[in-house]
Amino acid sequence: MTKTKTIFARNAQTASAMTAGAFFHGLAMLNVLSAVFGPHRAVTIYAFLKTWGLGLAGGVVMIAIVTTLFLLGDEGEHEHEAFLIVPVLSATPVNGDLKNGVVASVRLPDGSATSITSTDAQISQTVGTTACVEKRVYVESGEARYRFKLPRLCDGS
Repeated sequence: MTKTKTIFARNAQTASAMTAGAFFHGLAMLNVLSAVFGPHRAVTIYAFLKTWGLGLAGGVVMIAIVTTLFLLGDEGEHEHEAFLIVPVLSATPVNGDLKNGVVASVRLPDGSATSITSTDAQISQTVGTTACVEKRVYVESGEARYRFKLPRLCDGS
């Protein structure tokens, strides 16, 4: 009796507890591995895949996702356009403390309103009735983005 058949004979009690489909799937997998790597290595590879296969597959999928996001997630080049002093419509401290940051609604010079978040304590504590905001424009799309800055940067504006 070959080693592969001996293992299946020893695991007959375990196999009877499994569904027929799961047992024959494992049997087919072991037969394919046996044909490719030989019976001794097939058992080792089969046990390794049953033990670590799901974790390895998850790791490979995570690496693929992160790599895809890294390669395709570039928002493009942006340029500084101006520092602006804008009126603050409302400001809410993050978790009730300005040391954790602030979420503020501001009125932009074009009349529209937007919400800006800062988690930098030094900048968050300067947001009052007005705030210093940096306007950045993406080169390709022309889309404007805003972020809070220290008031000393707006003093020259």
